[in-house]
Amino acid sequence: METQELHRGRLIDHIQLVVRNLSAAQTFYAAIFDVLHIPMGGTGEGFFWADELFV
Repeated sequence: METQELHRGRLIDHIQLVVRNLSAAQTFYAAIFDVLHIPMGGTGEGFFWADELFV
């Protein structure tokens, strides 16, 4: 009997969000990504990104 192997991959590739309060969004997503052990990718004037999420 063949065993089934669990494969965790990405279902969504590249997400861009527009937010009203960039600072609050960055604080929120930094906390989420910290729990997931995903580093913040970078910031610029009016945006930040981590992995495949751009805000």
